[in-house]
Amino acid sequence: MSALILAVVLSTGIPVANPALPRASPRIANYTIDVRLLPQRKRLEGTLILEWRNSAEQALSEFPLHLYWNAFKHNLTEVSRGEKRRPEARIPPAARERAWAYQHLRSITMLELDGEVDLLPTLKVLHPDVPNLEDQTVVQIRTPRPVEPGATLKLRIEWVARIPHGAIPRSGWVHDYFFMAQWFPKLGVHWHGAWNCHTFHPTTEFFADFGVYRVRVTTPAAYVVGATGALRWEQPNQDGSVTREFYQEDVHDFAWAASPQFRVYRDRFSSSGLHPVALTLLLQPEHTYLARRYLDATKHTLRHYGRWYGEYPYAQLTVVDPAYGSGSGGMEYPTLFTGGASIFDPPELQKPEGVTVHECGHQFWYGLVANNEFEEAWLDEGFNTYSTAKVLDLVYGPVAWAETSFGLQYSIGRTGIPIVAPGVWIERGEDRVASLRQKGTVDRMARRAWEYRNRDAYGLNAYSKPALVLQTLERLLGDEVMNRVMRTFHHRWRFGHPTTEDFITSVEQVSGASWRWFFEQTFFSSEICDYAIERVRNLPRRSFEGYRDRPGREPVLIRPPADAAETGAFESEVLAVRKGGVRLPVEVLVEFEDGQQLTERWDGQERWIRYRYQRPARIRRAVVDPNHALMIDIDYANNSWIADRSVAPLAGLKAAGRWLRWMQDLLELYAAFS
Repeated sequence: MSALILAVVLSTGIPVANPALPRASPRIANYTIDVRLLPQRKRLEGTLILEWRNSAEQALSEFPLHLYWNAFKHNLTEVSRGEKRRPEARIPPAARERAWAYQHLRSITMLELDGEVDLLPTLKVLHPDVPNLEDQTVVQIRTPRPVEPGATLKLRIEWVARIPHGAIPRSGWVHDYFFMAQWFPKLGVHWHGAWNCHTFHPTTEFFADFGVYRVRVTTPAAYVVGATGALRWEQPNQDGSVTREFYQEDVHDFAWAASPQFRVYRDRFSSSGLHPVALTLLLQPEHTYLARRYLDATKHTLRHYGRWYGEYPYAQLTVVDPAYGSGSGGMEYPTLFTGGASIFDPPELQKPEGVTVHECGHQFWYGLVANNEFEEAWLDEGFNTYSTAKVLDLVYGPVAWAETSFGLQYSIGRTGIPIVAPGVWIERGEDRVASLRQKGTVDRMARRAWEYRNRDAYGLNAYSKPALVLQTLERLLGDEVMNRVMRTFHHRWRFGHPTTEDFITSVEQVSGASWRWFFEQTFFSSEICDYAIERVRNLPRRSFEGYRDRPGREPVLIRPPADAAETGAFESEVLAVRKGGVRLPVEVLVEFEDGQQLTERWDGQERWIRYRYQRPARIRRAVVDPNHALMIDIDYANNSWIADRSVAPLAGLKAAGRWLRWMQDLLELYAAFS
């Protein structure tokens, strides 16, 4: 930690040691599920037994359930209203019909020792976040008697579901590929004294209690199935189907994929001091040449995340390569995640490595720490984006810069062929500064996911900004302290559902200092950070001219000699400015032509600060934040001034580069219509 930061923080005590890593979750919500996939009808039929233990301090009689696929029931749900869709007139009726899906509860029964109680008549729709009466993604049931603290509620639920088309983000079918996520009725979380069960919004992900899952999946015999947990057994049935049972303890969700096209690759992760893991890769036929890269990236993630934060505790991990046209790519679920790759991507772009490391890394944040992604998405996405960049930089180095051509824009990126710029590399974190510069003032980061102004604001504040804030914190604290902060936070909150305040507490306890001021300027602010050197002046120091005081006598007039022009010394000035609203302490480096350097320390509270010097040499260079500690600075190009005019042509090259890019876009447009 720099002397500047040490001067700002306030001591809060002795740093604490890492807590022990918990070996089991509270196992509050436990599911036993039987489900059948009917591929031709795009339909699921299922039955589940839910055993939920009341860990609250009060008796409860009302229980909310998520029915996530009702988000695709019609065009007036919150998800449908928020999705960017083409005008319906351009979509054929058949395509519109296959886009809709639902979850329908056939029966809900409370199981007791003395019989069963039908709860379906108590079912009602809830609208916990917005008054959209057409949205049915949250429902509630009521028990005839309250469930006392420590007691267990046992429910039997039968349901049917129409599977959404695979272009829907996260789950659904395309061709003969089925990816099943958020596919069963799921109980909300009783958390901080109340039920937490939010409406499904376009930008929200998920939150659930940990438990034990025993799931039996029945599919046609030709289908290869990968799922959360370990395969315990499989059994052929007389109707030509196969039933497989998967089992996993201490997870908070269950997902699975099925396709007759999957190519299966198996491997094993082992590393000194870490739990061994059996790896299964389900690969699309056209991507078989990527098998080794998928598996190696997964191993790198398990190794580095495991050593930094805490070992991956499960015995297996499944990687699913999604089918072309599916919206399920790049998603994470306990012990299973989806990747993403294009046959046109060269290795320099780190694809599929980047997606693999990121989604595998979610196992340690979303999967094991399990914050509330509805309300504080950055505690998963931001922390994982920060961690992903560390692994990629350590293992693969900087990523190449490329421009995608001959393609079309679509919902999560751009299709086409990437053209790599030779010798142009993007260092860790630099690829995220542009979005902060463009959209950083739209929203403060600390907002619930559905409250951001738009998808761009969500993406910035859930992914890019928190990753840059954490990288800034790393540079201020130093690597060793930052590593202990992240490891302590993970150890303390594994299976624990933490909040942002819990992370701030970990930072302060590990560092032994108060960092509230830092988070007020970053997590809880929509201001931008931009420090700059606005002006440097070097003037010859003139000889004394005027009245000079004499002890006990009248001042005497001094006139310099007529030929006195310079004294050989200089009066120099540096003006540093804070252009953004973020106030953080920063250093200013001043270097003189004789090689001498001075490091000034500025608290950053005022809009500007001026430094003046009288020295025998001119200022050659001035830099605010010379160590680039503030990764959230949106324009590091204006942080420095240098007297050497030989670098001036670089400005012309930058302008020429922009002109060539505009010309390329114009030629591509001309080619498209020629």
